[in-house]
Amino acid sequence: MTITQPPGASWPSNKVFVQKLRYLTCYILIGNYARWQRGEGNPPTLAALQRAAVASPRQIAGYIKDLRHGGYIVAEQQERDRRRYHLRPTAALIHEVARSPLAFLAASERLEPSSRPLVETISSSPERMCDWLGRSMDCYQDDDSLFAPFRTIVQVTERECGYPLMAAVLGAHYAAQRGLDTGLPTLTYRVLAERFQVSRQHIGNMLAEAERQGWFSIVPGGHLREISADFIAEFETWAAGQMAHYRLLAELVSSRAGTEPETMAV
Repeated sequence: MTITQPPGASWPSNKVFVQKLRYLTCYILIGNYARWQRGEGNPPTLAALQRAAVASPRQIAGYIKDLRHGGYIVAEQQERDRRRYHLRPTAALIHEVARSPLAFLAASERLEPSSRPLVETISSSPERMCDWLGRSMDCYQDDDSLFAPFRTIVQVTERECGYPLMAAVLGAHYAAQRGLDTGLPTLTYRVLAERFQVSRQHIGNMLAEAERQGWFSIVPGGHLREISADFIAEFETWAAGQMAHYRLLAELVSSRAGTEPETMAV
């Protein structure tokens, strides 16, 4: 349900974060900042982000402009060179990027409770979340086991709002299996378009592609007719990996909580 929730602010954050390339840009930006805060990397400048991210330098520059306009990034002058700026993620950006990781961490704790409250420890501090996400980004850049092995997941999430749509469909599948009413959106074009702030045509195009690919199909009225066993298996394998990845890093970061000063102003 966390991933299918509408954005809490009027600024269209779904347009910014719920697409893999833009999400990864924010993820890398946070990673650059966290590494620099630990004294292990270069200043988190726009140029550094453009070198690390997948999109073109022009796309990145335009995207950063939008994020600054939305209050998600602050550009601060460097002390040693006043002509240069570094990009500081605000708490708002960190919380948006952390939505999915925190959901996987919470799922992990429901399956196997921790000796310390990991979600509470991580989410209570933007600085701690920044460090947590930053260490995740280091792992991603060293060896992309988070996305690269999961071709269908990547293909779905590359589309705007593909991730929350996938979450809604899978949520409907699991709820039907268990006879539950989870409060998830019905799978009609109108409801999905309104929930995810995209056009009905965009929803229709994504659902049509899913049916062509054999992933799942929706009948009129917004009911899930069928879903591929391979699609479910890939999602569950991916989700298990996400839970393990973020759990291990949360245990590392939470064990350090209180032992180092938190200096990031957000």
